[in-house]
Amino acid sequence: MEKTAWILIGILAFSLFTHFIYLDYPSEVVFDEYYFGRFATYHITKTPYFDIHPPLGKLMLGLSAWLFNIEPSCDFQNIGIACDPYIFFSLRFLPALFGVLTVLIIYLLAKELIDKKTGLLSAFLFSLSNFFLLQSRHIQIDIFLIFFGLLGIYLFLKAQKKDNLIIYFLSALSLGACLSVKWTGISFIGTVALIWFLKLLQKKIDLKKFITISFFFVIGISFIYLLQFYAHFQVIPGGGDVDAFLGKGFQELSFPQKIAKINIRLLTANTNMTSTHPYSSRFFQWPFMHKKILYWTTTDYKLQINSAGNPVLWILSTASIIILLVSLFYKKLRKEIDINESLLVSITTGFIMGLLPFVLIHRATFIYHYFPSYIFSMFAFSILLFYIKKHNQVAFWILIILIILGFIAITSQTYGFPPLIPYAPGRS
Repeated sequence: MEKTAWILIGILAFSLFTHFIYLDYPSEVVFDEYYFGRFATYHITKTPYFDIHPPLGKLMLGLSAWLFNIEPSCDFQNIGIACDPYIFFSLRFLPALFGVLTVLIIYLLAKELIDKKTGLLSAFLFSLSNFFLLQSRHIQIDIFLIFFGLLGIYLFLKAQKKDNLIIYFLSALSLGACLSVKWTGISFIGTVALIWFLKLLQKKIDLKKFITISFFFVIGISFIYLLQFYAHFQVIPGGGDVDAFLGKGFQELSFPQKIAKINIRLLTANTNMTSTHPYSSRFFQWPFMHKKILYWTTTDYKLQINSAGNPVLWILSTASIIILLVSLFYKKLRKEIDINESLLVSITTGFIMGLLPFVLIHRATFIYHYFPSYIFSMFAFSILLFYIKKHNQVAFWILIILIILGFIAITSQTYGFPPLIPYAPGRS
């Protein structure tokens, strides 16, 4: 087995350890587990509900609840409610698994975009990203969106290289799954669409091929999007919140009418949301890690889980994507950092598309919505790290050590362990 494979195995083993250790701690409801824990148990109790997001993410959590055969004894009615540790382990298992798989996809995507060394470095950096680790250790669905979105882009790039319609279709299915978790998954679809359209403008593909592949994507994305609703309608009967939001006759409608009605209601529910939240923030604040979310705390605030990211990695990733965005307009800078235009466009497109939906959304948004863009900023940082290594190996290793120390420094806030320095009362 070659050296690259052993290094990758080591990174994945580390990621497995960090994701699954103390997975049932705290055995209390943490942040949005208040919502998604309930939705998961609703699937095994056949309790009707309505949510502002498409159903795939909740179906996956429901599947996990069924596979682990949990007793629906936890009502998830308030953050901090204590329940059986087995319930928390069971429902956190699938997000944690997808967190580890996302490290693998990060490697594959960076390898496809750039090379093996950058793939390994990107996977290593991702495994040291505290906020990603936190978000994929709890009963939440954003990690599913990220995994399917990145897989869709990877398969798209692979299909281009091999000129294979089957792989294009698999990419479409994955992007359809991404959209089916949350509508904000459209940022990943937009990234692929823009890269594909630029290929047409650059005359790297002809119009006939552009239309054919685009048709495959429309079919694939639509198929998965419709399939998840079909599965949802089979699992969850009418009544309760469903009737309240969609009308008493909803269950009697034929399938196309139900699809139309529920999606119109989803759109209405999302656009009419005007409530504020103390931890909400805007897209232009996220690259500077503002503002953190307090996920869980003890009553005396001595133990906390919050959305603090690895500060070294976050700051340097932000600086790196800014440098790449500037280099779009300066050929001399592109030449200096040795990045070709195709790679530069792919990374900056992914970053901008990740933010674009939130430029248009005016309801409460949160720093975890930055994840899709942040991944591309980490790719930018990986590229610049190798530039630094080329010119100054000492500086390269100092930065690596600082990133590791940054991860360790925030670990208590990631897991809810006692901190080295006590928190200020009432603050995260």
